Amino acid sequence: MSINIYSSDILAYVRIEPRVVSRTLAPTIKAAVYDALWMLTQQSRVGEFQGEDSATLIKARVQTQSVKINRFKSRKGKVEEYDERVPLEAKIERLPLIEDLGLSIELSNIWTKLVTKIYGIDSKVILEAFLLKFPIDPIVDNVAKSSNKTALQVRNLVSKRSIDGVKLLDYFKKGGKAVDIINGYPELENKVALFLNWVNNTYYTPNSIEENSWSEKELEYSCTVSAPITKFENSEQNVLVADKYKRGDLDWYSFDLDDKDNSKLIESGFAIDNSKAVLKEETFSYIPSNIEFKGMPKGKWWEFEDKNIDLAKMLTQKSDVSKMIIMEFGLIYSNDWFIIPHVVTDNSITEVKGLVVSDVFGRNFVINRAGTNVEQNWHRWDMYNISRRNTNRISSFGKLLSIPRIKNRMESAPHEKVMFLRDEMANMIWGVEEVVPNEIFGGMDGKNAYLEIMDYLETNLPKDNLPPNYVANDALHRFKLSNSVPENWIPFIATKQLPNLNGGRDVMVQRASMLRYIDDKYTNEVVRPRTDILSIGIKDNKPYFINEEIVGRSGFIVSSSYQRARWYDGSVFTWVGRSVKGGRGEGNSGLKFDMLADKESDF
Repeated sequence: MSINIYSSDILAYVRIEPRVVSRTLAPTIKAAVYDALWMLTQQSRVGEFQGEDSATLIKARVQTQSVKINRFKSRKGKVEEYDERVPLEAKIERLPLIEDLGLSIELSNIWTKLVTKIYGIDSKVILEAFLLKFPIDPIVDNVAKSSNKTALQVRNLVSKRSIDGVKLLDYFKKGGKAVDIINGYPELENKVALFLNWVNNTYYTPNSIEENSWSEKELEYSCTVSAPITKFENSEQNVLVADKYKRGDLDWYSFDLDDKDNSKLIESGFAIDNSKAVLKEETFSYIPSNIEFKGMPKGKWWEFEDKNIDLAKMLTQKSDVSKMIIMEFGLIYSNDWFIIPHVVTDNSITEVKGLVVSDVFGRNFVINRAGTNVEQNWHRWDMYNISRRNTNRISSFGKLLSIPRIKNRMESAPHEKVMFLRDEMANMIWGVEEVVPNEIFGGMDGKNAYLEIMDYLETNLPKDNLPPNYVANDALHRFKLSNSVPENWIPFIATKQLPNLNGGRDVMVQRASMLRYIDDKYTNEVVRPRTDILSIGIKDNKPYFINEEIVGRSGFIVSSSYQRARWYDGSVFTWVGRSVKGGRGEGNSGLKFDMLADKESDF
């Protein structure tokens, strides 16, 4: 073994560390750099001094003019003056209350409290008179109500104790007098007014069918609002139509400009003052501020970005155009955008007359509205623009629509829920009642309700319900015209329409019905829907049609529930509204026709 005398086996390292002379660590913590020339060379090396003669914005002046919305029209109603004290969402969505057992009991309790508060012991005589006049009717030939065990128990408890509040309310609304029920108590008329006020303040409902904005054929909401252009009486108007509103997200994108250039909403029997709607032009001055977000690249040396967000590590593919746009904006162009906060009047249409910005060099720049270059439509940027209905003409409304929204709302569980779906095997459309009313302010599962009906019928109907004129035989097979489906499946079939009806449609979908199927046999009873969504026209013995094209392959779901919200002035609104959401695709009801089955023995 040889020994290398020129290299040592023990290696030594020297590490140079700064030595703090002073007794304090403040100078060290500052990390001061004393070589300013080195800093300048580094900034020059990365091209920081290669400016484009740009300057920082220090001032912005905006001139705007707003016009208040002053007219409202429901789907089939008359033109009325727009009321800012009522949320527009509640005004559009409101539907009549379900007049069930729960509502009858609630209204009865309110009337009982009003009478008891003023008459005390004598109220028993008064309430007995009203109970005799407005009793809760017993169930007659209604299998759906007879099979509902929970509601039936409640009905048996209150049938001889509680007034039918729905009948009482209808009586008072039609101008009925309390003195016509019982004499000697003149103060009851004041309580009638309090009773009606309580109903109106508790539930926000349409006063007539014309005030209902729900479209039965399209299964969506529709309404129209307008604002005058000038303050004169016969001024032109900006008419905006919301014909595809499905509840819950009312905003500027819910409205479209009317397809007619000279369209107006004209009131009858009264006049709406346009001078109050047209506001004065106003000019405001602001200090623009740069757009900022977490992880935004910093423009100063020795300043670091937020570590929680790193746009550079975003994984993208060539097809992820949206991600690449976000990255390019955030990493390259984000410091070129400024924010000018400008307050816009609610329920108004605002036009920006002019926008002028000033930089530190004293130069002024007029900023024109984006989206006005019609020659370059393929890459035009026109956000918040209101498009025109039923036309391919590309035009810019050039104004900002401000619709106040309900920020937070309370929503009950659905008391009605219907799923519309296509069944290609049976060649029809079905309205599946997933949730049906339970008669006490709520809903119950539609399939369980159907099973309750079957259990009730099998228990109460006679077993030997053979068809009339049936002759016993020893046949081995039996022909069936069709089988059955659950009773919560309501069929819709295509129907040929007459010319010039229903908007010129050749085919629409009509609600049909099936016979009740018990013990593998059809009866003469017709199955009727239990939800108000599908029961339109049944009381008047009228057919119900919907547009065939609205039920696509994915289908959709319509549900009804109670809504409650507080408005900006503190007032509370409670109403029944519907919502439309996407479906679950096509379905199969299992309905078959022309079946040959084994026959049971008659002997």
